[in-house]
Amino acid sequence: MTLHPPTPALTDGVVTLRPWRDDDLDQLVAACQDPAIARFIPIPVPYTVADGRAYLERTSREWASGAKAAFAIVAADDDTRLLGAINVAVVGAAGNSGYWVAPAARGHQVARRALRLLTDWALAELDLGVIILEIRAENPASMAVAIACGYHEAGRLDVNLATGTKGGLIFSRLAGDQR
Repeated sequence: MTLHPPTPALTDGVVTLRPWRDDDLDQLVAACQDPAIARFIPIPVPYTVADGRAYLERTSREWASGAKAAFAIVAADDDTRLLGAINVAVVGAAGNSGYWVAPAARGHQVARRALRLLTDWALAELDLGVIILEIRAENPASMAVAIACGYHEAGRLDVNLATGTKGGLIFSRLAGDQR
């Protein structure tokens, strides 16, 4: 299955979700220097220009293969201003989503707006039955975003990382859930 970016791009008038572009590279690399992003999202540290290029190339392949819809979160009034990232990996009727917000954009409900747009689109247009979020227990801001977007805590997942076992929480939103 090939995924096609929505046309027009997903927007709520404040944020827009659009596919990644080559001209996002510098802002992507700059944002991924933030220790808070690296703490909760598995990215290389340090995050290099080569890492950013590889990510942009991978997102293009994932759209084409139907594996993942990856969006840059940008300002609705300036689609060159990167605010964050959000994606949904698709396996059958299930999706697994993740997101991050650039440091300068935090505190403005960017993640909440983006997750609502992505969730509504993915459940309706990709015909998913469920979208899952894996959120680290020490990330209350991300949990608040999930709950505000109609996700419910569905359980725990212990992930064995190189640094030891870290507790993770699973949040889910079913297609039939009311927001």
